[in-house]
Amino acid sequence: MNQSEPQKSQSKEHETPDWLKLVQINSWEAELLISALLLYMLFQVPEVIDDYRQQHYPDGFLKITFGIFITALKVLRIGYSIHIIARGIWVASVGLSSIYPISLNPERLKFKNRFKKEIEQDIKLEKTIKRLEKVASLSYAISFMLSGMVISAGLLILYLLVWQEFVINPSVLDGNKPVAILGIFVTFLYLALLLILFIDFITNGFFRREPWASKPFYYIAVTFRILTLSFIFNRINLSIISNLPRWQAYLVPVLSVAILAGYMFLESQLGDWDEERYLETAFVSVNRSNYENLRGDGDPMFATIQNDVIDNNIVRLFINTHGQVSRLYSRDDTYERRWNELSNPEQSAYARKYIKITVDEVQYDSLDWLDYIHPNTYNIGFLNYIDIKAFEVGLHTLTVELDTVNFNSAQNKFLKDKDPVIIRYAKIDFYKSN
Repeated sequence: MNQSEPQKSQSKEHETPDWLKLVQINSWEAELLISALLLYMLFQVPEVIDDYRQQHYPDGFLKITFGIFITALKVLRIGYSIHIIARGIWVASVGLSSIYPISLNPERLKFKNRFKKEIEQDIKLEKTIKRLEKVASLSYAISFMLSGMVISAGLLILYLLVWQEFVINPSVLDGNKPVAILGIFVTFLYLALLLILFIDFITNGFFRREPWASKPFYYIAVTFRILTLSFIFNRINLSIISNLPRWQAYLVPVLSVAILAGYMFLESQLGDWDEERYLETAFVSVNRSNYENLRGDGDPMFATIQNDVIDNNIVRLFINTHGQVSRLYSRDDTYERRWNELSNPEQSAYARKYIKITVDEVQYDSLDWLDYIHPNTYNIGFLNYIDIKAFEVGLHTLTVELDTVNFNSAQNKFLKDKDPVIIRYAKIDFYKSN
């Protein structure tokens, strides 16, 4: 048998079939259509899921689970946006190349000095199209990979929280030392395995390459591959790092972690910025966020009344303090049950103890606090009906703030750690018309 025959057969095995080449050439059409449809959905679905979560699962593990998938969808949304932009520029460049194959014509432009050098050094349109093709195709795959990484990391954290909630905490509270010791041991073992997995990930497979580690590590990798669903996107990661120069391949996991961490940090900062912006202006100006008839869709929600002009004797006050009061409750050494285990009247009584409501310096001590979910924003808080019949026609000021007189040291420290200090919620001016 001729030696060249096996070589030819091997080369044929690695050769791309004609049908696949045709699919690859025309894949941009499907990519653009799918990306456009998915991008439209991705700008709608996360907010719908978040509203559902706020309404039905404001606390607990289901809230965390929903949060993981919401973040993953938002990451996917960014990637698909980049893909749409790159593919749009690509389509424009292809159309331009069909009309003007030469692209730039320096002789006709007659630029001088550095402008002339820029034109002469400018890459050909064909190369630009090829680069845009790579960017568009890779952004499609990378966004899916990063979104999968968010889900995997979130699931790893979720497993740890579930283990602590249902195994460690009950055993410690019940004084069951054997189970508590076993639970803590399993926790440390789990964290050690996570560290090993992270080292392997960040080094692009250190334990998978080493002969002494690859056999035992295989079973660990397969188990966590199933637990984290990483088998769905793992091939994308391997395809990228195996086709890059070594130094570039090592940047892939580092950049992936940095991008995701940076995105989640910026997202949290934007939320904090909205809160701080509201709190900083709550006592110094008329804030449209405090009036249901003037609120915008993106305005932060802390305290609202129905209107800036009250034409009857009742002010309908909604206070988004449910989460704030629950955090204060968790730092109260007198509580015996969790906040979400309290009945609505018990939660209301606790809120009444720490939240002070005044109108023109007149304090209301006997309000009916009702648990309430805002119908538009799904924020969970308390609803109060304030009788202002005794007040004259004219301008009045309603103030909502925390009463810190009964705070213990842990609750005081919690407030001092916040910036700005959140002992004040709102100062709402309103006009009583009759």
